Amino acid sequence: MWKLAIDLGSSMTKIYRADTSSGVVLAEPSCVAVAGVDREVKAIGKEAKNLIGKTAEYTSIIYPVYEGEIVDMRLAAAMLKEFFVRVGIKPAALRRAQILLGVPCGISERSLSDYKMLAEECGMKRVVFVEQPYLAAVGAGAVLSESDPVFCIDIGGGVTNVAVVSADGIIAGLSMNIGGNNMDANIVTRVARANGLRIGTLTAEKIKNEIGSLSPVARGAIVAEGSSVDTCRPAASSVQASDVTDCIRVYVDKIMEYAGAVLRKLPAEVAAAVNRNGVFLSGGVVKIPHLPQYIGKKLEMRYHVGEEPQYVTVLGGGRVARDKDMLVLFAKNDTN
Repeated sequence: MWKLAIDLGSSMTKIYRADTSSGVVLAEPSCVAVAGVDREVKAIGKEAKNLIGKTAEYTSIIYPVYEGEIVDMRLAAAMLKEFFVRVGIKPAALRRAQILLGVPCGISERSLSDYKMLAEECGMKRVVFVEQPYLAAVGAGAVLSESDPVFCIDIGGGVTNVAVVSADGIIAGLSMNIGGNNMDANIVTRVARANGLRIGTLTAEKIKNEIGSLSPVARGAIVAEGSSVDTCRPAASSVQASDVTDCIRVYVDKIMEYAGAVLRKLPAEVAAAVNRNGVFLSGGVVKIPHLPQYIGKKLEMRYHVGEEPQYVTVLGGGRVARDKDMLVLFAKNDTN
C-alpha cells in the first residue's frame, strides 16, 4: 500500500514515498498554464513555469496555492492529479493510499476545509493533515519530547512558518505570507530602478540563487537580460551581488520581527530550553549564503541547517508517515 507525504507549497510541491526507500519522488513548481476564457489547462509544473513571461496574451500562469491558501480549487486538483500520475500512482491505488498532507501553522478551519475538499477532489480517501512546524522539526533531525521544545523557522517561497513545538503541541507559532517570492519581486524592482532593465521573475529568481548573499562583503555579478526601461528594446546589464543583498535582507528582517514575537510568548523554562537548543532552519531560501549566520546573529543563538533544507519539511512528513505514534500525535484532523 502506498504511503505518501505531500508538501503542497506555494512555489514548489514535493512528494515523498514512505512505503519504500524511494524518498522524494517529485519536486515540481506549483503552477499551471491555462489558455483562453475557459482556462483550459495547457501545462503543469516545470513545463508551466518555463512559460512564465514567454506566453501569448491568451495564456496565463496560475499558482493555485497562494501564500498557503488554496485559491483555485479546480486548478489545484488538476495539478495534484497530474503530479500523482507522474509518480506512478493510479486512481484506484490513490483511494487506498495513506497520505499525510502538510498545512501551514495555525491554519484556520476554513482553510483546512479547503484542503479537505482538495483531497476529496483528487480521490484521496485516507488523509491526515499535519501542521508544517512538526514536519520541519522532525525533518531537521530534532527529537520532539514534552520536556525539550524545538524552535523552527521554515522559509518557503510564499509562506514562512515560525514555531516552538514539542511532543505536547505547538507552544507558540505563526504562519506569515513572506518568503522567497517577495525577494524575487524586490529584485525585479531594484534592477529596474538601478540598472534601467526590466526583467522577469524567473530571471530575478536566478539572480537570487546565483549571487544572492547576506554576507557584509557580498561579491560576484551576473549578466541579466531583459528589456530597457527607456527604450523597451532587448538589453542586458551586469547586476552586482551587493545590489541584491538589501532585496533579501529586508524580508529576513521582517521574519526576525515575527520570530521575536513568538519567542516573547514563551514561558521562562521553554525560553531557556530554546536558547540552549538553538533554532532549526529549513526551506529553500535558507540555502542563500550567510543567511543562516545572519539569522543566528539576529536571534543570538545557535542555528542548525540540514544538507538539503528545501526538502526538510517533506522529509519530516515521510518520517511521520512511517511512524504510527507520531502520526496519531501530530495529526490535526482527517477526512474519515
